[in-house]
Amino acid sequence: GQNARTLVDNGDQQAVFTALEQQLGGVEVVFSEHAESMRKAAATAYKDMGLSESDYLAKANKMGALLKGSGFDTGYASAMSQQVMQRASDVASIMGVDVKDAMEAVTGAAKGNFTMMDNLGVAMNDTTLQAYAQEKGLGKLETTQQKVSAAMQMFLDKTEYATGNYARENDTFSGSL
Repeated sequence: GQNARTLVDNGDQQAVFTALEQQLGGVEVVFSEHAESMRKAAATAYKDMGLSESDYLAKANKMGALLKGSGFDTGYASAMSQQVMQRASDVASIMGVDVKDAMEAVTGAAKGNFTMMDNLGVAMNDTTLQAYAQEKGLGKLETTQQKVSAAMQMFLDKTEYATGNYARENDTFSGSL
């Protein structure tokens, strides 16, 4: 009994370590000179966002790769990934949405799929993005890069009320339960 349990636990620990090691390698590839700031954010992701270090890096690597694939430079991809992922967890903590679902919504937006953003309280589609761009003086959004950039900024603007909420709730008794 106990020996079998120890083997399972050791196997689980090895799997966790292997996943983390893989994500740390990925962060070097995706974020190159910005990898250290991503590792620092990952180290506090559990208390700041409710994500393990490995989960944070996996989501950040995916989001960063998508942003870079849309034509953004590594610095933008790093900064925007960190901002948007933190805000998504802040909004999720207010709306009662699972943090991992919130991460899927913003990752989808990073590749131009805005349908899940309404789960985070921001109705987003081509019409609302074009209206937002006009309001902000950005002109007509024609490329995927322009649309993704406007979507990220629109999300941050429309959810500014939520800034820092995950950490605040985590510090309260009911939040920690």
